[in-house]
Amino acid sequence: MLTWLAGNFPGYVYKPFGERHLRLWDWIEALEPGTRPAPRVEVWPRGGAKSTTGELGIARIGFKLARKYVLYVSETQDQADKHVAAVANLFERLGMDRALNKYGSSKGWRRNQLRVSNGFSVEGIGLDTASRGAKIDEDRPGLIIFDDIDNQNDSPRTVERKQETVKSAIIPAGSPDVALLFLQNLIHDEGIVARLQDDRADFLLDRVVPPISVAIEGLEVETVDRGDGRKIYKIVGGTPTWDGQDIAICEAQINAWGYRTFLREAQHEVSQADGYFFDHTKIEIVDELPDDIELRFALAFDLAATEGGGDYTVWVLMAIGKNGVVYVLDVFRRQISSDKVRAEIRSKVEWFQRYRGGIVHLPQDPGQAGKDQAMQFRQMLEPVSKGLSVRIEPVTGKKAVRARGIADKVNGGNVKFLRGEWNHFALNELRKFTEDETHEHDDFADAFSDGYNELSPPTLTWSAY
Repeated sequence: MLTWLAGNFPGYVYKPFGERHLRLWDWIEALEPGTRPAPRVEVWPRGGAKSTTGELGIARIGFKLARKYVLYVSETQDQADKHVAAVANLFERLGMDRALNKYGSSKGWRRNQLRVSNGFSVEGIGLDTASRGAKIDEDRPGLIIFDDIDNQNDSPRTVERKQETVKSAIIPAGSPDVALLFLQNLIHDEGIVARLQDDRADFLLDRVVPPISVAIEGLEVETVDRGDGRKIYKIVGGTPTWDGQDIAICEAQINAWGYRTFLREAQHEVSQADGYFFDHTKIEIVDELPDDIELRFALAFDLAATEGGGDYTVWVLMAIGKNGVVYVLDVFRRQISSDKVRAEIRSKVEWFQRYRGGIVHLPQDPGQAGKDQAMQFRQMLEPVSKGLSVRIEPVTGKKAVRARGIADKVNGGNVKFLRGEWNHFALNELRKFTEDETHEHDDFADAFSDGYNELSPPTLTWSAY
């Protein structure tokens, strides 16, 4: 098998296999017609050749005809189609021709289905489009691969819907000797694969679940200054589990993806979903901004309208430098009534005109009332917002999803607060912010997140401070 892979796909197998690769290839090689192996759940890191191994495995199975029909299942049809396209490329490298009908036309070589001249077929389906039954001619799937079916943003209802689709629509479509393989990183602690991995799932009770594979065992990191005031992560301890995802590659992934994302995607540390989100100790308090840096500015609001109680009305004045460091210059936080909220917004936006090219962010509540309020805000701010970009946008998605970008900045040591009386409550709120939204107040965190999201696109105008 190793000789076959190296001879046909040298560009894919240029690094020695890790333990997990050899383990899965042993399972693939053992597949024979008429034998039904126990369902298998492989939890691998992102970037660890998970999907590539699945696609190469299909090519090997099709070459040997160990199964006649493989179903490739992903979260969406678009994802499944991309996997099918990758498998089509592998077949073409092997010189395996398309199946033709009696008129010489291709019987099936489409974005979601391949039919090969030796009688082998591959079909891709997404859980967003899956329907009952899968069949080509008289064949039912003899191998079903589930690859990336979980999503970190899945709600409990979405997880239940997906799981029911897997249980009632996809698994029963398999042949009597169907082999079932799950390939996923542990991205969601309530997702399907997490449930299969720790015995919460009430189906596939005879499944085999090998040990979870992480990218770096014993990972230790620290932040270092790269020379321009911006900090990056450096791996200072740990052992890679595969040469193809070594220390240098993982370090680059951490700095490209963000540390929290790497922990989730490559280390399977999803239990943080119930813990704290911001490492507030990484925020530096400074007395002034650097005087030689170009910045872009935002004024972001989070609104409440209950005087003396409830949530707070907050505005955050912040900027991002060309070096990627985020600065928070000032914060207002008070429980005030709706009429005072409007007056505060108008006054602060008028003052903010000194930051030419700056962005004003206001949240829009859902429904018609929110649309009416947004229109009133635009009319109110038009006379006092010359030279500014005013953005009033509907609030959508989980708070933690909106905060993920600025959390990576904070946790990487790339956020600085100007010294002020507001520092204490802002740091305290970030300290208590949790991804499961059990924290009491998040008004500053919401405005902080929205302001950064407005500043992060690289195409905005820079200004001198």
